[in-house]
Amino acid sequence: MAMPSVQKSVPDEDEIDTVLAPDIEFSGSMETSKDLLVKGRISGSIVCGEDLYISEDAVVSAEIKARRVIVRGSLEGRVVAVESIQVLPGSRVGASLEAPEVVVEEKELFRGTILAAEKPENV
Repeated sequence: MAMPSVQKSVPDEDEIDTVLAPDIEFSGSMETSKDLLVKGRISGSIVCGEDLYISEDAVVSAEIKARRVIVRGSLEGRVVAVESIQVLPGSRVGASLEAPEVVVEEKELFRGTILAAEKPENV
């Protein structure tokens, strides 16, 4: 069985369905069936049916479920991804990460646990 492909960068903002701007601060539960780019501050829970991108200036403290999660910013909490989680250079992560494929780039600030799990039933 082939492993899911890991994305090496965050796509252009114009390619993403939903973008939470840098001036947005949100606390609570958020759910979307589309891609989501977080540039602001979020706390609570996020359910994303597609890819969740956490930009370099974003601060996220949440329970997250998504298809794929790509992190460039600050992340705390618990993340469960159906396909993969990637922690890119410049990220600050203190979280529990669970996915069939988890990649933490070298020289990152990572505190937490990684569980390479079977593909979850659904998000």
